[in-house]
Amino acid sequence: MRANVKAFLFCLTGGLALLQTTAPSVALEIELDGNVELEMRHFPNEGPMPTMEQNFVALAAEMELGLYSRDSRHAIIVKPFARYDQHDHERSHADLREAKYRYVNRSFELTIGADKEFWGVTEFLHLVDIVNQTDNVEGTDGEAKLGQVMVKASYASPYGTVTAYALPHFRIRQFADPETGRPNLGFTVDDNTVLFESGETSGRARRVDDVALRYKHSIGAFDIGLSYFDGTAREPQLLLSEPPSPSSQPVMQAFYADRRQTGLDIQATLGPWLLKFEALQSTQNRYLGALASLASPFEEVTAERATGGIEYSFYNIFNSGTDIGLVMEYMWDEREMAAPHPFGNDIGIGLRWTANDVQSTAVLIGTIIDLDSDTSLISLEAERRIGSNFKAIVEARFQNETGEDDIFAAANEDEGHIRLRLAYYF
Repeated sequence: MRANVKAFLFCLTGGLALLQTTAPSVALEIELDGNVELEMRHFPNEGPMPTMEQNFVALAAEMELGLYSRDSRHAIIVKPFARYDQHDHERSHADLREAKYRYVNRSFELTIGADKEFWGVTEFLHLVDIVNQTDNVEGTDGEAKLGQVMVKASYASPYGTVTAYALPHFRIRQFADPETGRPNLGFTVDDNTVLFESGETSGRARRVDDVALRYKHSIGAFDIGLSYFDGTAREPQLLLSEPPSPSSQPVMQAFYADRRQTGLDIQATLGPWLLKFEALQSTQNRYLGALASLASPFEEVTAERATGGIEYSFYNIFNSGTDIGLVMEYMWDEREMAAPHPFGNDIGIGLRWTANDVQSTAVLIGTIIDLDSDTSLISLEAERRIGSNFKAIVEARFQNETGEDDIFAAANEDEGHIRLRLAYYF
């Protein structure tokens, strides 16, 4: 955490110095807002180890301070986040989601510091999104991201927008507390044994020279994105470090390979229809085997993946003012059941209901079905404002069916849970 803070402060100090030299007399507009949140999680089933809890209470807070020049050219934005969890000390953490200086001059934009950058268009699986590390302890859907230190430069023209990224600092992925944390997938990850392809295991390995490039353009109804990434893989390969014993789970070691990735994302807006597509080709070294270790064969693996589908919106249903959106997407990996993730040959189906009321009520129901093993997952997300400052959020995620020979599903079978959140915004 200390190294991350140093990197954030270095980039932010550079932005402040640049602001001082380029606009010493600029008047600033100040904006401050944020929220505090009470969260409760319940796991109906017991965990794989007797020390693992079923009920968790947590507190979280997020603030955003923005300093903006009146000519809109300069901005300094700081967005800290912190959570305290009753039982899971790995989930008790703090992060600077954003801490950046931004300069905009007509078609040119420069960002220095910590920021969040999202790539992609699909709903169930964000395939090409790779810039930020997933905040893995915040939720199981992969939506929460850690702040990424970067220097980002963009240029917009009638022929599209080109953005280049220099990503000098790497964030490892955190996992649940090995003794009390949930969800637990039948193993623990030892953060003290993190290994990078460079061979380094110390904090020096987190100072990297990752780079990325993205091109975006809109042509009629089509929004097109092309991306390239060359750097450290955000998702680690988990290697067996210590075999299981009668009183403990297997201990895994996180290995971060060097990765090259080329991606494409397209969205077409055709009236009430949205057509979405993402595809990538990636190349990185991997240890081979169903339960790989440092002693396993090691070779370069190139993989192709794709996801895409449709979304159709029904507006003002029965003159009620409410909308319903139907989503269907397919997820594919050429390795299918041999893929190192559970999305090799799957279909996702979702229904989104939006009340369009002053309370911003919305409900999203979804399922993912593995077409090879017949494993199925179901999820529910609902939110509603209470008064002018509160928001209530309910999430539920459960595995409905566990297919044969599906190791991911077998590990996740008892980790279904309900998450309740009450947030106060100011």
